[in-house]
Amino acid sequence: MYSSLLDAPINTELVILEITEPSLETWLNRLGLFVGGKLTRQDQEFNYHSVRVRGPKGDVVLPAGLATKVYAHLNDGNIIPLTEMKKNQDAHIEIHSGGVYLAQSLERLGLKEDTQIKFLRALPHMDYITVINRKERTRLSEGEAAKIWGFCEEGQKSQFYFAKPNQAFEVTDIMGGPQGVRHLKTHGVTPGVSLVLETVEAAQGLHAPRTQSVTVSSPQGLRLYLAHEKAGAVIVRTGG
Repeated sequence: MYSSLLDAPINTELVILEITEPSLETWLNRLGLFVGGKLTRQDQEFNYHSVRVRGPKGDVVLPAGLATKVYAHLNDGNIIPLTEMKKNQDAHIEIHSGGVYLAQSLERLGLKEDTQIKFLRALPHMDYITVINRKERTRLSEGEAAKIWGFCEEGQKSQFYFAKPNQAFEVTDIMGGPQGVRHLKTHGVTPGVSLVLETVEAAQGLHAPRTQSVTVSSPQGLRLYLAHEKAGAVIVRTGG
C-alpha cells in the first residue's frame, strides 16, 4: 500500500519511497533518514512541555511547539528532540526543522546550531495571570510567556517567562512566526504594550499544541514531529 505519512497506518513498519520536497529530503538525510529507509508512525498522544535550557546567554525557555522542532546531539552520539532530553544532560544544537522565524528565535536566545547547552527541565503547565496596560487581565500559558520578548523596569531584555511579579514589562517583540503573533494578539499582547505579572498558578487545563503534527520514529529510536505539510511530502509503503 502506497500513501503519504498523513494516511499511513500506525505502529507498522514503513519504507520511504519518495520525499517530494527537496529541502525536507536534505533535512531528513542529515538525521539519517533516506529513500529506502524505514520508519514507524506512532499512535501516541504526546503531551508536549516547554523546556528550560542553559546556553551562552544563561537560562532560556523554549515553548513546546519550538522545542519539538529543535534536535540536540548528545555526548553519546544520539540525536533527539529537546523535549526528550533528561535533566542535566549536556548536548549541542544539531539542527531544527523550522523556518526563518524559528532560526531567528533561536539566535535571539543564543541557541544557534552547534551551540552547547545543558537541559535543565521540562516545565509544568502553568498560567501567567497578567494585566495588560494596567487595564485588561489575561491568562497566558508558560509557552506563550516564553514567546514574549521585552524588558523590565531595570532595562534588562528577557522573555516574559522570567518577569517578576508586580513590575512593568514592556513588550518589544513576539518570537516565532505569524501564527504565534496572531494568537497572542487575541490575548491583547502586541509589541508596545505594557504587561504586569500578577501571579503564576497551575494551569486550569492542558495547553495542547495549536499545530498538530505526525509523530514518526526511526529504527534507531529517533522520534520526529512532522507538521502535516511535511508529512504529506513523505511517500511510504508498508514494509515487508
